[in-house]
Amino acid sequence: MTIAQTDILRGAQAFSEKLLKHTDIRVSDSYLEAFRQHVDPVRYAAGEIIFNKGDDSSFAILIAEGEVEVFAPDTGDTLAVAGDGALVGELGMISGDPRSASAKARSAVRGWVIDRTDYREFLSDRPELATLFFRKIYAQLSASYGKLREQFVALEDADRRYHALAFMFVTIVLMVNAYALVNGLLLGSLRATHHDAMIFWTSRAMELWGGFILWGLTVRCGLTRHDMGIRRTNLGRSILMGLLISLPALAAMIYFRTRLYPQLAGTPLIDPAQLTLSVYTYILIAALQEWICRGVFLTSIAKLMPGRMRPAAAVLISSLVFSTLHLHYSSSLAVVALLTGIVWGTLFLTYRNLAGPVVSHFILGNAATLMGIWAIWQGG
Repeated sequence: MTIAQTDILRGAQAFSEKLLKHTDIRVSDSYLEAFRQHVDPVRYAAGEIIFNKGDDSSFAILIAEGEVEVFAPDTGDTLAVAGDGALVGELGMISGDPRSASAKARSAVRGWVIDRTDYREFLSDRPELATLFFRKIYAQLSASYGKLREQFVALEDADRRYHALAFMFVTIVLMVNAYALVNGLLLGSLRATHHDAMIFWTSRAMELWGGFILWGLTVRCGLTRHDMGIRRTNLGRSILMGLLISLPALAAMIYFRTRLYPQLAGTPLIDPAQLTLSVYTYILIAALQEWICRGVFLTSIAKLMPGRMRPAAAVLISSLVFSTLHLHYSSSLAVVALLTGIVWGTLFLTYRNLAGPVVSHFILGNAATLMGIWAIWQGG
């Protein structure tokens, strides 16, 4: 057998294999070889247009190698991607209707072009060809339907999550307002009568109550612990960065302590009298507050908002809310909460881990308490 005969044989086998792919129909080799005589090999370079919407549907392409993208030229949306063994343009070729979409080679494409006239002439003598084509078309449509069904289910799930997140966002806003109102009225009166223990336990009870509600909402919204930064990934980096950003903040607090608050002049830098229960348990409080503000609220906003700027917007919005919750203490504390919120929010989004913000929150919060600054902020 000569080289030319070998190439012809390989070409015939390849054509038969691709034409029968995705079907279970059996056709004799002689029949397929007869049909192959009516088709021509074709090649397209990557990006080359195969046909345009509105063109006469005069041919179909059987793909031997590469991928063809079928797209809507008006919007540029990809409608389908056909690969090895697929027919492209077959429906228009059979019906005779103009092309309903455009097609281009996504990569270098090799295959065979089936002319509509040749197809119909061959079909007139061998009606089995119609069965073969319709079985192949049915298989391709079934596969496309399966993909569309998966996409539809994914869109439905995304829609449910979006509405659940929107509901959670509204709930959080209402909870924030309720929390601020209670802090402004109830805790304000308790502070005036120096009921420090009552203030501590009332604040903790409200935070736990809010935490239980939000945990239920996160389950309903499909937020995972990984979404909320409760994971091992980047744990060490997040903690290290939390420590590093706390150092200059601590240095600034020490430097400005007596310059901004002259009433602290002459007092010890660390006041042992401030070592109360709240100092020891602040790691739990900081973790709960960071989870609510960054893990839940910031994450929800970032998922709800569109556009490339949504991470920055989510950090700013959550920090403003966090700042508002401290406004009943003093405007100074609100400003500090805004600035630290922006830093901790950025740290959270950078590593997607809550550990760094929690550690920094714990260090700086307790430092403000032990230096006497927190007491001044509380007094306005």
